Amino acid sequence: MTTALSDAVASELHGHLSEVCAQIGIDRDGANLVKYTMNAVFLVPPFVIRLAAGPHSAALARRVVSITASLEKVGMPTVRLAPGVAAQPLFSGDWVATVWEYVPIVSDEPKPVDLAAPLRALHSVERLDVALPRWSPIEKFRRRLDTAAALPPKETVELERWSRTKLGIGAADLLRELRLRCDQAEEDLDRVAWQLPPGVIHGDAHTGNVLLPAAGYGAVARPEPLLCDLDGVCIGPREWDLVPTAHGATRFGRSPADYQEFVDVYGFDITAWAGWPVLRRVRELQLVTSTIDSLAGRPDVARELAHRLRSLLSDDFGVMWRRYQ
Repeated sequence: MTTALSDAVASELHGHLSEVCAQIGIDRDGANLVKYTMNAVFLVPPFVIRLAAGPHSAALARRVVSITASLEKVGMPTVRLAPGVAAQPLFSGDWVATVWEYVPIVSDEPKPVDLAAPLRALHSVERLDVALPRWSPIEKFRRRLDTAAALPPKETVELERWSRTKLGIGAADLLRELRLRCDQAEEDLDRVAWQLPPGVIHGDAHTGNVLLPAAGYGAVARPEPLLCDLDGVCIGPREWDLVPTAHGATRFGRSPADYQEFVDVYGFDITAWAGWPVLRRVRELQLVTSTIDSLAGRPDVARELAHRLRSLLSDDFGVMWRRYQ
């Protein structure tokens, strides 16, 4: 499914993409928008270009570049930065870009079990030669809510209209309620008795962040799955990397058998652990705050976010969610 964008948003993205392509000496013609949730990801042969904006994007991009190089050095099954593109990240106005090696993939969608082996490999890393932040999810959620509360006047009006129309409450009340839920989640996390040892984690390990390379990639007949979207790599509880697969089965209608296959390969069932309800709530806060500050010009994302928030605010865990497009 193609990501739906307003003409204004599409024009802005393509303008920045053109600047980045000019900097690295490739033609923007034929560029294809793969997805735009928190970041805009374009396939621009022979590369993949990722565009992001916001007050923390530049610092995050620099960290991701360093982390990616460090993971490659220790042989982790992760995506690689584009060869021959020096001095990353790149900039276009207040947007920041990272350029990645294109990985040809198979036609089948990844399943939860495809995450198990690369996660076990990542979780086996004792240390990297780059400083990693500590896992602090609630801090990130609060930043998103603060950004949403300080949007420019036109976007503030749009957020208010959307919130009242779709949720029946004003935007200020919605943001206040989400902050209260963040406060409660933070208190609950402080009381969790973690079962697995902490260490290097991916931070957002769902099937949308794993690639299944086609045969022959890297001159390997059967290449292994690769983890992508390395923004969240940090030091934290390894249980967190197991939450998305369980949440996919309980909230997104993924196959229970597929989840069990993941459990069998990884070796731990998070849904049978006492801390699961807490981490499930944290995951849901992550999935609703990730886009709340950037809904303008993205009708499909706005529609799905409203659907998610209605069930979240009513504490109805039986409602199925859909992936953002």
